[in-house]
Amino acid sequence: MTPAGTVAELYRYPIKSVGGEALAQVPVTERGLEGDRAWAVTDVDGKFGSGKSTRRFRRMDGLLNFQAVLPSGHTEPQLILPDGTVHPATAEGASIALCEATGRTVRVTAEGPISHFDEGPLHLLTTSALAWLAEAHGAPVASRHFRHNILLGTGQTPDHLEERWLGRILALGDTLMVRISAPMPRCVMVNMAQPDLGANPGLLKTIASLHPDACFGVLAHVVQPGTLRLGDPARIL
Repeated sequence: MTPAGTVAELYRYPIKSVGGEALAQVPVTERGLEGDRAWAVTDVDGKFGSGKSTRRFRRMDGLLNFQAVLPSGHTEPQLILPDGTVHPATAEGASIALCEATGRTVRVTAEGPISHFDEGPLHLLTTSALAWLAEAHGAPVASRHFRHNILLGTGQTPDHLEERWLGRILALGDTLMVRISAPMPRCVMVNMAQPDLGANPGLLKTIASLHPDACFGVLAHVVQPGTLRLGDPARIL
């Protein structure tokens, strides 16, 4: 085993493309972090709110101004409006606010046969890669721009080291094992402002200058489920 840092941040996004929540620990199944992107803002055509338009997704600006949390023991998330008001995600008040923000008729729905994930169940970054990107960008880059699940603390020496892990197994904590499967394609969402985080309109352009497919960070698939905690060690097998 080769040491590969420690778990520095854990984030879950109960509603796809909506702001999420920082966690201290979370169960991880084959689907990914428990409750991650298990709901989505859905329009009348059945397309899911996203930062881009594709066969499954429809770009809906304004969703990042909301936050979703999944309190312990709850079966559906709560939606926190920009003014701090809290509604159950499927309640009328949540739907009205989302319709006003997006200019569309939308509601929050649970995941069905069509996956809410863009590419895969887990998204991982390292502090080394953030330092590498910041060096090229000419300014600090906040991890939250990337809506990652896991940030590994690997030091501040600039290095896009996670792409060298492609195809390898990463052990996290006591039992969790994931396979690093592919680079993570980025979209315009990395440029967008979030609550307490300003817009960074040149960030996607910098990423595209460094990677031919505008990728940053990596996707991972779960090989062996487990519980992940802040401070857990990571090892490459």
